[in-house]
Formats: sequence, structure tokens, C-alpha cells
Amino acid sequence: MSGVTWVALVALLALTAPSAATAQMLTIAETEDLVRADYFEGMPQEEAMRIGPAGAQRLVEMLADPEESRSQGQILLALGLCGSPDAMAAILGWIATPRTGEIDRDTFKAWQALPYALGHLARHDRRALGQLERLMHADAPDWTFRHHRGARLFRLARRAAANSLAETGLPEARGALDRAGQDASDARFQEHLQSLRALHAERTRERAE
Repeated sequence: MSGVTWVALVALLALTAPSAATAQMLTIAETEDLVRADYFEGMPQEEAMRIGPAGAQRLVEMLADPEESRSQGQILLALGLCGSPDAMAAILGWIATPRTGEIDRDTFKAWQALPYALGHLARHDRRALGQLERLMHADAPDWTFRHHRGARLFRLARRAAANSLAETGLPEARGALDRAGQDASDARFQEHLQSLRALHAERTRERAE
């Protein structure tokens, strides 16, 4: 399984996992350990949901720290999962960071995690849905990573953003998917959107239950 597919699968598994029961908040040290650890099947969602205000503030600091670049993908996901009021601004700051040329693997993995982090955050902050829709229509990045460049990056970003919108099950997300369906220039993506509408309906039923 390719690195791209594996990261997307892990993030989707986290996005669809059941909510954790209310538990004691993680300490700052526990929060740091959580996002710095290596996981075979992805960072535990239940643990990330226990991150409190102090831990979330530390994550914001870590996301802006080049020394923490190895953990940025998991930091983005953790910010989305914990739903901190400061998460959106921190994630937008990461998106706005200029990147050109060949980027490193850690930055690429964080870029892959970005739409799934926004999908988690949308449950707490509906502005994340708008950002996901913008990602779905954004131009290809200026940077490259190995054989990933141009149109390939555009397709990866668009599909990941659409997947994350569908997984939220939120009514506003369905609107974004329908608007994307008005562009008939890519038949394969339109077929994908059809399956995502069904997935969105399933997630909506699950939320209602």
C-alpha cells in the first residue's frame, strides 16, 4: 500500500471512529507525548478528544515550531479532534505558510492530514467546512514531493477534501458536495462524488441516531 493511500486510510479511520466518553483532560506533557508518538494504525482519537485548553495551546505553539515538524500531521489532527477555539486560526496559519520547491516527507504527511483535521474540526467549528470546500477547488500547490506534483496533487487534495466533507454528515457539507457536482469536466471525480453523497447520507443517519 502506498504512503499516500495509507495516510488517507488511517485518517479516515480516525474520522469515523465513535466518540469517546468524557474523561479527564490530558496534561500538557501527555498531549506532547500523544502527538509525538509513532502509531501503526493512527493516533488514538479518544485520547486526542481529551486534550483540554492548556494542551491545545501547547499544540498551537508546536504547530508553529519548525523543530516539531516531524509531528505536524498529528498535531493538525489533534487540534481538529479536540475542537479548540484556537484550532482554526492555527490551522489556517499552517496553510498560509509559504512552500515552494521540493518539500520534505514530514510536511507532505501533514498536508495529507490537513483535510481530515478540518473534517474533525467541522463538528466544533463550521468554518472548517468552508475551508474544506476551498481546498476542493484550490489550484495545485507550487511545491513538489517526489513524483507528486501539479495535477496529481490537485486530484489528491480534491478527493481528500470531498471525502472529509462527506464523513462529517453535516448538512452544509452536502451543499458543498452538490456544488462540486456542477463541474462536469472530470467524469471520474463526478463518479466519486456520487458515492460520497451516499456516504454523507449514511453519516447523517448515524449522527441522528
